[in-house]
Amino acid sequence: MSTQLNIVENQQSIDEIRAASSKPSDRRKSKRAMVSLRAHIRGGIGSVQGFEEVVTSADISRDGARLPTTRHGYFEGQMLKVTCPFWDTPTGINKTRNAKIVRCKITPTLGYEIAVQFLPDDPIETHMLKRSAGLNAGQVRVLVVESDTRTGNSVRELLERDGYHVVTVAKAEDGLAVIQTEAPHVIVAEAEGNGITGHDLCAIVKSEPHLQHIPVILLTSSALPSDYNSSHLIGAIICMSKTCKLERIRQAVRLVAAPPSQSATYSAAFNVASFVRTS
Repeated sequence: MSTQLNIVENQQSIDEIRAASSKPSDRRKSKRAMVSLRAHIRGGIGSVQGFEEVVTSADISRDGARLPTTRHGYFEGQMLKVTCPFWDTPTGINKTRNAKIVRCKITPTLGYEIAVQFLPDDPIETHMLKRSAGLNAGQVRVLVVESDTRTGNSVRELLERDGYHVVTVAKAEDGLAVIQTEAPHVIVAEAEGNGITGHDLCAIVKSEPHLQHIPVILLTSSALPSDYNSSHLIGAIICMSKTCKLERIRQAVRLVAAPPSQSATYSAAFNVASFVRTS
């Protein structure tokens, strides 16, 4: 008798599953899974108030997620970068997605919770990710931040003769956008500027565990000793005057990253890591 009951119950379960699978796709699409997955949240990107935290999701769907957090200060409409699932060793599944907060609330335990909606991929950002993935593993990438277009192009052309892959941007804000999707081997940036400066860019890079190994070369328009000292204090490996000959910038880049075209002339035993400030 019990066997017959089990058969009937199993048949009912099968019928329920079939009925659910025959419902419109829109209802399946919006269904959330009550699973606990680690999620990495980054906010305030491109500002000195940037932050990040790792939380455990309450539920998640293909369109969004509900994320308990101990951090206050979130607000509706805030833009975030969310990686879920997340673990310390990145893999192909650890894709960071643009997200917008659609709800904030205080939980019964007096904690905080946010609901985020995943946004479509930004076409420019997607292009940069594909471009980064397609780069030759042997390339040495240099990011140059220079407001003067002529100078920036001259530096790029000079470094490209040595085989470096060079990306030139006019503002430090643009440099921040680049390093979010493609980690360069060297950063050359003018120290001063309007808004976010090269100093700020250097400080942000040195505060990120996955970026702080990148050597930063700052170019200052002032030759005051205090400017050189402040640049080194925030982690710049080299600080030099903007009025110097471009060949000196080329030599500085060569010092921290061997040029691909002449790598055979550099000793493999030499390791610049001990000279690179990480804090």
